[in-house]
Amino acid sequence: MATPKTTSKYTAAMEQAIRDEPVLNQAVANRLAASFGPSFTGRMVIAKINSMKLPYQKKAAVTKTGDPVERKELLVAEIARFVEGNLDGLEKAPKPALQAIRDALAG
Repeated sequence: MATPKTTSKYTAAMEQAIRDEPVLNQAVANRLAASFGPSFTGRMVIAKINSMKLPYQKKAAVTKTGDPVERKELLVAEIARFVEGNLDGLEKAPKPALQAIRDALAG
């Protein structure tokens, strides 16, 4: 037996406040949650944004040092542009080695 859908915690005015924001990100979600009341969190607002199918800008993934995350597949593809030949298995090399090879070939 299906459970009946419960009513939303969000009023029409709250939903409109979410829609009125030009950019939806973590900071905006936290600010909206604070304005909606103590029972709302930023994560709850982000879930509501997703359920409303509105565009949400996630934070870019960064490494411990603050550099952007580089995928090994993309590093191998960059190396392949410089080198002609069979590069099968190169994805299994350590990422620092791939970055050093790419930088040496590019420089």
